[in-house]
Amino acid sequence: MMQRQPKALSRRAARCVGGALIAATAWLGAGARAGDALLPELEHRLARGNTDTVNTYLVKHWSNAMAPLGRRAAACELHAVSLTARLARSDNARAVQAHREALRAASGGCPRFVLALATLPEVPTVCGSLSSWGVTQTARELRRRIAAIDADALLRGSPRGSTCRAAYVYELENTRVVGRRGAPQRAAR
Repeated sequence: MMQRQPKALSRRAARCVGGALIAATAWLGAGARAGDALLPELEHRLARGNTDTVNTYLVKHWSNAMAPLGRRAAACELHAVSLTARLARSDNARAVQAHREALRAASGGCPRFVLALATLPEVPTVCGSLSSWGVTQTARELRRRIAAIDADALLRGSPRGSTCRAAYVYELENTRVVGRRGAPQRAAR
């Protein structure tokens, strides 16, 4: 028995489909290359200038540069975390705030790496809650991070790990997370 061959597309339809595939591939590839090129481009800018010039560029191109860098650092891409830690040492307040927020997010997923990059005085600034968290999420996440440090012998025994744990405990016990937990109860009359 002979198998029937599927009907071939007309030449015009094949060209349209082929053109659409090529365009989609080029568009997706350019997007991927643009994302992949961000870190090397920022490294190049840093090599040519200093942290302030790179941060000025990042602030001017917030949605195309600063936001993707912050997301990549928060996702614990090691190159992005390393670059973010270096760029956080700057005079540009808006950029430093964004970099510290990204490092605080990363310290939940890759605390060893983040703490290895931070100097001892910087540790309390990267060991804290994110501004986007609510009270309940902050308390839960701080307790989780404290438990993670307690469970990691390397962090637990290091000065940076101890300082980070102390910063988490301080925030948990002395900030908006406390709520009414420590408030004295009134006597019923």
